[in-house]
Amino acid sequence: MEDDRPVCKPIEKYRDVLSWEGGADQFSVSKIPLASNQLKSGVPKTLICHDMKGGYLDDRFVQGSSSSDAYRFYHWQYIDIFIYFSHNLVTIPPPCWTNAGHRHGVKVLGTLITEWKYGFECCNLFLENVDVYKNFATKLVNMAEYYRFDGWLINIENEVQSRKVNDLKDFVEDLTRKMHEAIPGSVVIWYDSVTDTGKLDWQNELNDRNRMYFEVCDGIYLNYNWTHEKLENSKTIAVEYDRPFDVYVGIDIFGRGTPGDGGYNTREALTMVRQHNLSSALFANGWVYETQGKDNFTQNENRFWREICDLCPRNKKNTLPLATSFCQGFGEKFYLNGLVCYIC
Repeated sequence: MEDDRPVCKPIEKYRDVLSWEGGADQFSVSKIPLASNQLKSGVPKTLICHDMKGGYLDDRFVQGSSSSDAYRFYHWQYIDIFIYFSHNLVTIPPPCWTNAGHRHGVKVLGTLITEWKYGFECCNLFLENVDVYKNFATKLVNMAEYYRFDGWLINIENEVQSRKVNDLKDFVEDLTRKMHEAIPGSVVIWYDSVTDTGKLDWQNELNDRNRMYFEVCDGIYLNYNWTHEKLENSKTIAVEYDRPFDVYVGIDIFGRGTPGDGGYNTREALTMVRQHNLSSALFANGWVYETQGKDNFTQNENRFWREICDLCPRNKKNTLPLATSFCQGFGEKFYLNGLVCYIC
């Protein structure tokens, strides 16, 4: 609770993951089931990874915020997966995102991230032995079941002891298997970070140093400093598994190391990715809101997506009934049957 209002919060400590039990924060549970969408087969996918100012901003208030200019995302028809990201150990997506994504047939994922010294210590703890990492995986599955989201991004941003690398791979495999059993259609994605030796060494491609993780989960999210050659290498290996669309090529919209420098020129990088017929992972989609200001956000956001929408295979609603008020979920007045019944 915060100011007597229920909030969604991440889990920061390893011990709190182990002690977690569902039931104490029912307000953070998504209420909307994942809708069915019609997507053409044989086309690459589009993922967005929402990392904005540390996360848990206005969206943490699960019963809504009084802010009329909070960040919002409304181009759901162009994406397949929405990852809610923060730099906490376990990131639980606020239910507003899961509900909105599910309405549009978009899967919503949480994040497990370990980094720096504490991340190294966490990996030593949850990879202590088979029973421990299996229990840790079960806790993550239970969280996804309870909060009703659709999977995990696994981001190990610290070195791992070489003797624990196989246990790390087995943990990812165990988590993926358990997620599929508990939540059919769920997704576990590995971030391109730790290699097969346990070294933190971003490859910017799918190769022999990281394919062991790709083999046991649903996809790999590549780091952002790739080239045409690295994309071709990635595709060659992915095709061996008949899984080219499970390679999500990272595109940093802030432009850090990404071809084209991101921003309104994100199209340049996305075009390169699509030339190799690979999926894409758009990172920090809040760039428009953070750098272009709040006043003209809708105009600027529409401009951003207008530049790339033709490169994002479109999801189509394929069930009835279809109803909309075209409201984006914010404003200063509440209408009922066309009449103002409440002014904020």
